[in-house]
Amino acid sequence: MLRVNKLIRLLYFSTAEARLSPAEVDEIVAHAARKNKGLGITGALAYNGRNFCQVLEGDEEKVMALARVIEQDPRHSGFKIIDQKKISSAHFADWSMQRVRDLDFSTVINAMQA
Repeated sequence: MLRVNKLIRLLYFSTAEARLSPAEVDEIVAHAARKNKGLGITGALAYNGRNFCQVLEGDEEKVMALARVIEQDPRHSGFKIIDQKKISSAHFADWSMQRVRDLDFSTVINAMQA
């Protein structure tokens, strides 16, 4: 039986470990970009110095599996999925993972309306 991919967009929020450095955040983004490309997952990560807000897009099973891995990462706590919805195409199609440099989370949060 042929499986039809169900695409989703997921938004989560978490609180970074207090000692997390800007260089470590950049490495998180670089690692995610490499890994997500192979999984066919796209998205964006915003970090304001204290909290993460991230959108992940792609095949539902892969995105949910990745979210479970991210939730267990000790570099943050309070992982909470804020929104999730089915989509027909990725809003961040050109980004396997991109860091949004804005201090507010509007770029990431507004993607849920796309």
